[in-house]
Amino acid sequence: MDHRMPDAYTVRAAVALAVRAPSVHNSQPWQWHFDGRTVELRADPRRRLRRTDPDGRDLLVSCGCALHHFTVAAAAMGWAAQIHRLPEPGLLARIVLVPHDTRDGDIALAAAIPRRRSDRRRFAERPLPVRDEVFLQKSAADQGAVLRIVTEAPQRSALTGAAAEAGGLHRDDPDYEIELAAWSGHDYAPDGVPARNTVLASASPHELRVREFAGARLPDTAGPDGALLTVLATKGDSALDRLRAGEAASAVLLTATRLNLASCVNTEPIELTSTRGLIRDCVLDGRLEPQLVVRVGSLPEDATPLPATPRRPIGEVLRPHPHPYGAGLPIPEQLRGR
Repeated sequence: MDHRMPDAYTVRAAVALAVRAPSVHNSQPWQWHFDGRTVELRADPRRRLRRTDPDGRDLLVSCGCALHHFTVAAAAMGWAAQIHRLPEPGLLARIVLVPHDTRDGDIALAAAIPRRRSDRRRFAERPLPVRDEVFLQKSAADQGAVLRIVTEAPQRSALTGAAAEAGGLHRDDPDYEIELAAWSGHDYAPDGVPARNTVLASASPHELRVREFAGARLPDTAGPDGALLTVLATKGDSALDRLRAGEAASAVLLTATRLNLASCVNTEPIELTSTRGLIRDCVLDGRLEPQLVVRVGSLPEDATPLPATPRRPIGEVLRPHPHPYGAGLPIPEQLRGR
């Protein structure tokens, strides 16, 4: 065995943590390959949501989240990821793993992966320490993105208004509603958003509206929403910008979890051209491209812990690369789909 290369078990363990990343409607639109030397990440076009995500933004952001989760998991296992993003058509990332001296911070961030939840409930009216806000902004900046904290009343009004308008437009789209129903409200499927993890959309015009998933039955917390509202943005809006935005979103969410904060991504107001433009012009002063909204905060003391959302079996998302060892050579059993 070449000890400068990770074995298949290590890659499998890192991918198992990577796929805990959030994705639009928990669609998990990724496919991983390992050829014994490099790991490749591709989008799974069969899982693209045509009505929710007409231009494929959510698909790339979701895959970017999984890519960052993978690098975090690998670092905790003693491997640094050298990432080549978009090296060829159809390939989002080619990753070479090299030996790495694991640090306490690597382990702490990886430990946040199984603890993180997309919590759509109202958060407590408890302001975040300035130190925590700085940590969250730095985590995004380290991935080439900007986390804009929205505190001023005009910008908050524009953001909540954009979310409400996007929700209304989606409710008037029957094809969107059919797609949403197919991807939510089913508690025993390996993908999609379970009813037990979703609340009814907020009715207050002063709160950021959450997406109206089918069959929502999670009781909301009492009182007004005290969430810190943020917009994660990039300088451009290319495929690379969107992928990097996903990596930054992962970094922000894991940092929040490490700080014992609740969090939730909201992409609905970014998915429509009109509401995305409203956020760009009225929240980001027309200088940055909004990629997703992130709510961060503390839950009330009596809030019930959320269950984890389901994930597809690892054998469905991690496959050996075609003929990685040459024609006629066996594929390692631990990488066969099962």
